Amino acid sequence: MHTAFTLRRATENDAEAVAALSGELGYPSDVAVMRSRIAAVSRSATDALFVAVGVSGNVAGWLHAHTAQLIESGFRAEIFGLVVSPSVRRKGIGRALVAEAEQWAASLGAEVVVVRSNVARAESHAFYPSLGYENTKTQRVYRRRLNP
Repeated sequence: MHTAFTLRRATENDAEAVAALSGELGYPSDVAVMRSRIAAVSRSATDALFVAVGVSGNVAGWLHAHTAQLIESGFRAEIFGLVVSPSVRRKGIGRALVAEAEQWAASLGAEVVVVRSNVARAESHAFYPSLGYENTKTQRVYRRRLNP
């Protein structure tokens, strides 16, 4: 069963919904901070933030993608984040957001789209292969705060 929705670029007006959905991924964010992040992504030529909006006007999901030229593997896009509200999962929204990101990446000349998924996100490990994505590596991610 598919849910009626439209896709569009996110705006700062979507900050509250994007922040709430980000919290569902385990990344809680203040609305003002999210508004600032959306503004920065919107100004970026290498980023895209798409939202799926239901007939009620509510944001049901979002996808953030970024392009980069990598010296070792060429020009690519990477899906940095994708979340769909639990109440409308498995209704085609995630699939449509990924397709939108792929079209955007192709229009910029990207050779491939890459996505990383936390090992704890079991649903993702079934979702991406169902779209034709191949598991190409297992890795660890390290982080160091620059201004603690």
